Amino acid sequence: MSNLIRQPDFLLIGAQKSGTTWLWNQLDQHPETDLPKTKELHYFGGVENYLSGPDGYYAHFEGLDPEKVTGEASTSYLYDRIPYWHNISETIEYDDTLQSIPALIAEMLPDIRIIAVLRDPVYRAISAYRHWLKRRHFSPLGGLESAALRYPKTRILEYGHYAQHIAAWQAVFPADRMLFLVFERDVVGEPAAGLKRVYRFLGLDDSYEPPAPERSVHKSWSWTRSAINYYAGPLRKVLTEGRLGQIIDRYDLLGRFALRRSDIEFLRKTYIPARDELQAMIGEDLSRWDYGERILDA
Repeated sequence: MSNLIRQPDFLLIGAQKSGTTWLWNQLDQHPETDLPKTKELHYFGGVENYLSGPDGYYAHFEGLDPEKVTGEASTSYLYDRIPYWHNISETIEYDDTLQSIPALIAEMLPDIRIIAVLRDPVYRAISAYRHWLKRRHFSPLGGLESAALRYPKTRILEYGHYAQHIAAWQAVFPADRMLFLVFERDVVGEPAAGLKRVYRFLGLDDSYEPPAPERSVHKSWSWTRSAINYYAGPLRKVLTEGRLGQIIDRYDLLGRFALRRSDIEFLRKTYIPARDELQAMIGEDLSRWDYGERILDA
């Protein structure tokens, strides 16, 4: 491989719905970075993308300042096996002839640094569920548990199995090349301190302070807005976009139907068993995670 090919210095691998867009935007403002125009390349995130070959992937980094740090952010990388991107069925299908996603990355980008932002998996799954509701992928009436089980290709559940996926990463990357952030602390609670951790990890000047680092997350559509979007037919864009959509979000008259108690209990049973293992794996305090307890107590 020619040394003239510009390779990324870091990968921001997720987790999905954990503030990666915010972190990417903050990194893009740092004077010692030069990032590609496209944030999420997903080259290693799907079989079809990977088998298309590396030329298109490297093209995203052509012309960037070689003296500055560059990278990409694809939430599909916080996974183990590489799935098909465009399979027709709702199941997750894999090419078992390919190595794991971390192994493929280690082979092609041996000097890469890895950043992962982990969010309480229950709230991450809820956010992912709302994302797919907004895209009208399934009816809002079925509930989260039903949607997650009937449409596994959405990976509403799969993306939250952090310990399983991180084990694949730690099998090929040493600890000093991986940085784990906690969304509730490093993005929401103490974003300035979280950024400094990232800057130091990437060898950037950590005295730089981007404007308004506390602006951290996108606001999801309310359940009412998503329900109208699904059922309103030709009128859905008129009713859900712009100012009217924001008013619907503010009042969210149907919000109490968004999540069932059984949905939260299902998510807790799915994720809590791996809590202690995950905390030991990443060496981070996860006491801020209540795994949906406050929703049950509300």
